[in-house]
Amino acid sequence: MNRDAFFHHLTVTDPRLFPDGLTPAQRAGLAVKLDVWARWYAADHPLTFLAASLGQIYRETGGRMEPVLEAFAPDRRTSAERLQKAFDAGRLAWVKTPYWLPDETGRHPVGGGDIQLTHRRNYVNAEENLFRRFGVRVPLSRDYDLILDPVVSAHVAFAGMIEGWFRPCKLADFRTADGLDYRAARDIVNGDTRLVGDEIARNCQIFEAALSAAGADRDFGPPEARVDWPAPAARSWWRRIVAYLQSLAKTSG
Repeated sequence: MNRDAFFHHLTVTDPRLFPDGLTPAQRAGLAVKLDVWARWYAADHPLTFLAASLGQIYRETGGRMEPVLEAFAPDRRTSAERLQKAFDAGRLAWVKTPYWLPDETGRHPVGGGDIQLTHRRNYVNAEENLFRRFGVRVPLSRDYDLILDPVVSAHVAFAGMIEGWFRPCKLADFRTADGLDYRAARDIVNGDTRLVGDEIARNCQIFEAALSAAGADRDFGPPEARVDWPAPAARSWWRRIVAYLQSLAKTSG
């Protein structure tokens, strides 16, 4: 595909989603998603699946097209504080039990990622599903902020919508003779189709047109940059020293 044609369509031909053009962060966020799709998904899934994912991500990230924390906060504690303030003011009427309070790990399981994961169970579920699908262990259960890694987040969005990780439905459930029912497919992520379904459909249609204008429907092509899984955190020198001393103690004992 021609990436320049893709971005030109989104900013010039039909700039409804990006009327002020693309910021470097938005362009980079989209580029990562295209690269992840090219490397892992393009050969096995129709282009409408990518368009559906990008349209949902646009809504979930407030148009930023990169992983974010809920309420666009700089950290989880701030996100939880903003959500609590909105809840107390009656602006989150659909929330019955605040999910942003510290869980059993002491962390705030607020929404995070390209598709907003909330509640500890969904972070745990994403970790297990990534391992099952790719054989890669991303310890989201220990570090919720790994969902902010752009490659991890893109996988959770793509594989999650394809396989139905978030709600009891998946993209294939919404395929029609004409392509994909983008509006109804909002139900994969959230049960607010009546409120935002038309907006989601518009987003997805714009992304599908941009992908087609770029020739992605004929030849998606390879990734343009490396999109590797995040490397396991290296142990600190102190931990290495402790481990070494422990091994000596066991040996001498």
